[in-house]
Amino acid sequence: MESPCRCNRGGGPVSNPCMICKGTERTHLCSKNGFDLYRCSTCGLVRVDPLPAQEEIDRYYTEAYNQYRYSFNKPLADPARRRSHNLTVLERFCVPSTLLDVGSAYGHFMQNAKSNGWKAQGVEPLNEARILTQSRFRLPVFASLKDAPSNSFNAATMWHVIEHIPQPMDFLQDVRSKLRDGGILALATPNIDSLSAKATGTSWGWLSPPDHLVLYSRSTLPRLLEQCGFDVLHVETGRGPAKNILLLMLQAIVFRLGLFNTMKQSVQKAAYEYQSARTLGDKINVFVVTEKLTEGLTFLLSPLLALLWKAGLGDEVLVVARKRAS
Repeated sequence: MESPCRCNRGGGPVSNPCMICKGTERTHLCSKNGFDLYRCSTCGLVRVDPLPAQEEIDRYYTEAYNQYRYSFNKPLADPARRRSHNLTVLERFCVPSTLLDVGSAYGHFMQNAKSNGWKAQGVEPLNEARILTQSRFRLPVFASLKDAPSNSFNAATMWHVIEHIPQPMDFLQDVRSKLRDGGILALATPNIDSLSAKATGTSWGWLSPPDHLVLYSRSTLPRLLEQCGFDVLHVETGRGPAKNILLLMLQAIVFRLGLFNTMKQSVQKAAYEYQSARTLGDKINVFVVTEKLTEGLTFLLSPLLALLWKAGLGDEVLVVARKRAS
């Protein structure tokens, strides 16, 4: 039986209020991959409604979530000991100690943290990623958040995880329970109010249900954390793991031509082949050349982009918060 929410594609009041501001007015943003996305008219939160059934989400992650497969088919060198930007931001608020990386994927951030003095553990439900992390980096990874011990970690991280979670308030409260009093949570997610999102519209690459179910901004993510028992300490936007903005524009054009899924898989394959190739000739392909050319042009625009990121238009929003005393 179809949800009555689908009858309200034009916007207006609904019986399912916004999880952040409890507003009941919204506008229909778009329909994509068979799902409807709405933007709250009060706070700007974007979410899929109705949510897919859990069985549909599970099937997606077991059958279709393969965009990173090419990057990890072959063991690569360990991540560099140099601190990643995310780790540097985290260490402004917490000295290296115990860390739980929620949604640890293939373990690269955990290994980077370990190389810089952290005692890192992870949570990753995908079997392939969890097994590769444990075998390659010798790091402990739980299959579920509920398996991690409570009140045990000085810091927790969630890098591009929260947008996948259909019930983020419950999930964040579960993460909070794993932290010691005063523990730090750092998380990053795609920024629905970014320059690239505004420029590419419904072709924005991170607008991708059922992969991404809730999309946040520099204003909505801190509000969510405050409601879940955290005090926000730091908010920034930046490029994050996104491709450069010129390449994002090209990908948006490709999507409009109906080739996005092929493009997405081909770009990942090209990246893997570039990393694995032994000769310069083997490294050259249309995707890599396009990326390098647009990277160069983006570099020339970097002073302007830095100002835009400071204004909250970066592709990613990163927030650091402290567990509030009960």
